[in-house]
Amino acid sequence: AGVSATTAAQLFSSTDELVVETCLRRIRGVELSTDANHGSLTRVAEQLSHMMLVVAEEPAIASACAAVFLDSGPTADRAREQIGLEIRRLIASAVGPGSWPEVIATLELVFSGALIQAAAGTMTFQRAADRVETAVGLILEGVPQR
Repeated sequence: AGVSATTAAQLFSSTDELVVETCLRRIRGVELSTDANHGSLTRVAEQLSHMMLVVAEEPAIASACAAVFLDSGPTADRAREQIGLEIRRLIASAVGPGSWPEVIATLELVFSGALIQAAAGTMTFQRAADRVETAVGLILEGVPQR
């Protein structure tokens, strides 16, 4: 969380609280993708890939955050709420105004599912980012004809 161990012990009531704050700081550090010169598909794909790779820079933090996220109790509830709000804010910014809430919710599910799988080690963060990019194309452009 950017503080010494002694300060962290004074500021946070548990290791889980420290993990949540560290995850939030990383996600809040991701710049909003609002470049009007790019279409929503490009903005969303870049935003989600960038978010995935920012998390991948610290795999131990990603794994710890996923563990807290999947846990039960007040810390996990707070983690899901606050991290979810940040992810939603970044996605909504990239999608742009006027998007259906269901589209944003679907993109959130795709991103969080891929993130949890990568943090659990079932795929690399790069592969998760690639799969998210494919899903974004399917969601925003539709399924291509075969």
